Amino acid sequence: MKRRAQLFSKVAIAAIAAGAAWLGGSQSAHANPMDIAPERLATCANPAAGCGTEGNYLRADNAAWGKLIASYGMAIAPSAMHPARTTGYGGFEMSLFGTITTVANGEDYMKKGTEGAINGGKFPTSNGTPDGTLQVYGVTARKGLPYGFEIQGNVGYMANTELTMLGGGIRFAPLEGFRTGALGVLPDISVGGYVNTLTGTNKVKLTVPALDVQVSKPFSIANQLIFQPYIGWQMLWIDGDSGVVDGTPAVDGLKNCNARPPTDKEIAAGDDGGFRCQSGGAGSPLGPPDAKANAAKLDMNNNMVFNRVRLRRQRLFIGLAFRYEIAHILLHAMTELADPSAGADGDTEKARFSSMAKQWTFGMMTGVSW
Repeated sequence: MKRRAQLFSKVAIAAIAAGAAWLGGSQSAHANPMDIAPERLATCANPAAGCGTEGNYLRADNAAWGKLIASYGMAIAPSAMHPARTTGYGGFEMSLFGTITTVANGEDYMKKGTEGAINGGKFPTSNGTPDGTLQVYGVTARKGLPYGFEIQGNVGYMANTELTMLGGGIRFAPLEGFRTGALGVLPDISVGGYVNTLTGTNKVKLTVPALDVQVSKPFSIANQLIFQPYIGWQMLWIDGDSGVVDGTPAVDGLKNCNARPPTDKEIAAGDDGGFRCQSGGAGSPLGPPDAKANAAKLDMNNNMVFNRVRLRRQRLFIGLAFRYEIAHILLHAMTELADPSAGADGDTEKARFSSMAKQWTFGMMTGVSW
């Protein structure tokens, strides 16, 4: 029995190591279909007159941006994918996990806000067939501490993107030390705090802290197989901030402007530091800007910063964990308890997230504990 457990442990650890190596080398050198593309989430006052002309610059569509970031925030949020009982003082667990979170792929903010597949070496203007789910696969580790505490760390990769999720947290299970007597019949209860963040893009800074409370109870069969059903509640805070986004990335405003330094006469008259475009390419004689240069100067006004996202969301989760000797497998499901707009502050923010669909998350985890 001991030899079999040791063999399984070696195989499982090798599989986890292979999974971690795959996560580290799976990203390609090019954008993937579900990468975030906020530059497309822009509008102008009069599209018929030509967006980008003077007085008709591109403006950030903050409602579409908010819904897109809220959707991705749910996908990377801490999953609370474990029973209430910790690994115990001195215990350690390492696992591979996968989560699948539903998104409204028929909405414009998902079609315009994601890259889409490259066709003929060129990016499309929208993603005609965005994925219906956001999938995160990764490695997680938990370490038990004295007095019912446990720490956790994880790293994951979002499928069909260049994005990586990093996170960790701590939780406390005050009753798990009781095994016999009157208190031994009580279920395990834990309270945990976690935070996950998204890396791999400078277009958005997305961080999701979470707090959860859960209850579980272990049951033993023949003193070998242990299964633990659990149920819990989670509150999470989606914090998303925009980088500076170029609404017309295909236009090189600086190159087309071919800016020149101010002349002595202009400096004497008072230089305001603005761009002075000139006609022709580099090395052309100074002169009045042509239409192309003027258009380039106007294009510099098409840089955008979206309004920040601050949204609270609540989830109910249930799961079932099985353990045989050192091996375990876990099944997990989460659903929202309220409409997403309910977690926004103020009427303006609530309207920003109105009509946004609730999201489901399903997960599976397997690994070893010792």
